[in-house]
Amino acid sequence: MPEPMTPSRITQPPGAPATLIKGSWEEKLIRGQKLIAAQNDDAIGLLQSLIDRLANLPESQRRAANQRLDRILLQAITDLVFYLTYRDRYAEALANTTLAERLSAPEHGVVWQQHSAALLLQSGDLDAAFALLDRIAREGDFTHWHDLVMSALRHHRLDIAQAALDEAERAVNRVIATLDNEPEIRQTRAQLAYLKAHVALEQDKIEECMAWAQYAMTTSDFFSSNPGYFYVQLVHRGYYREALTLIHHDQTNPMRAGFWGGLAFYRRGEQEQAEQRWRQALRAPLPDEGTVDFLEFVMAHYYLGDKEGRGLASVLDDLRQQQDVAFGQLFLAGLGWALRNDRTAAHSNFRLAVMRSKSTASGRLLPHFWWAFCADLLPASEHDDYARYFADATSTRAEKTIQEK
Repeated sequence: MPEPMTPSRITQPPGAPATLIKGSWEEKLIRGQKLIAAQNDDAIGLLQSLIDRLANLPESQRRAANQRLDRILLQAITDLVFYLTYRDRYAEALANTTLAERLSAPEHGVVWQQHSAALLLQSGDLDAAFALLDRIAREGDFTHWHDLVMSALRHHRLDIAQAALDEAERAVNRVIATLDNEPEIRQTRAQLAYLKAHVALEQDKIEECMAWAQYAMTTSDFFSSNPGYFYVQLVHRGYYREALTLIHHDQTNPMRAGFWGGLAFYRRGEQEQAEQRWRQALRAPLPDEGTVDFLEFVMAHYYLGDKEGRGLASVLDDLRQQQDVAFGQLFLAGLGWALRNDRTAAHSNFRLAVMRSKSTASGRLLPHFWWAFCADLLPASEHDDYARYFADATSTRAEKTIQEK
């Protein structure tokens, strides 16, 4: 029996009457959402009919009563696109994102364009995806060049990443020529350095990567306070010495620095140093307000054995409080149950994580980044049982690790 699917939300649309009238726009939307939750493909016909009918209404009618019908229409498109993507029906999903782009204000239309690109990437049509991201960048600003560079790196297309980086540098130079605000100029240059560091890392040019990372941190207060934007990937790629250099200077994020510093030592085989870092991180007082580095908090407990179940309890409590759950949270739950040898719960949460990742066009499987934690913590005899949920899980950490210079 299939796992129930987690919908984006099942709620009465804003402005809906207290008691839903059978056959009303609101009632059809909620009925479609419930069918999605049950993984019933009848949702597709129901929501597509709702979308087509609302899209054909005059704009003035859809926007009446505080845009009531427009909101129902866009919610129906969002829910249907997620479900079609989960079902690998990419052509239909793309048709609906194109419709949503046409109906949306320009500032929201680009978001739908970006989602279309994500659908193309996940469907395997990389050339079309990168062409669309290139067009978005040329019509947009530096942030859209950033999106193109990072998407190309995630798909190991260094040729596209390098070409986009060159265009991003030209765009930055044009912007800087119009600015007279020195802090803004420095921040813009730091953002470009961030991209250069990541492209160099993908090329295994570690000295160049570190030079650009140091430049970004020296130039920008943001990167100076958040070196994790560099050292997390350095640890993941096996450059532990370089990562620890940046972690040493992270005085702003004790939980993040403590966990990743510990992980660098752990993967170098220095268990005692690693555990010392993790325990120190968990002793740090949590902030009274603002966000906590939740991934690092939970993973520090997991690497220390989580004998009292505090890491897993934190994840389950977080899941209970969230309406829209990210696949990373579900992964943490799955790993927590796997560590407690509850394979039924582990598989259930890993399946849900993949569903969430796939339906939101974040990837058909969970990234290798997440598998590395499983490879560290789970017995080798269990790897084959869980590897199905992760991209490139057959590549061991040893094969991925780069020898330190």
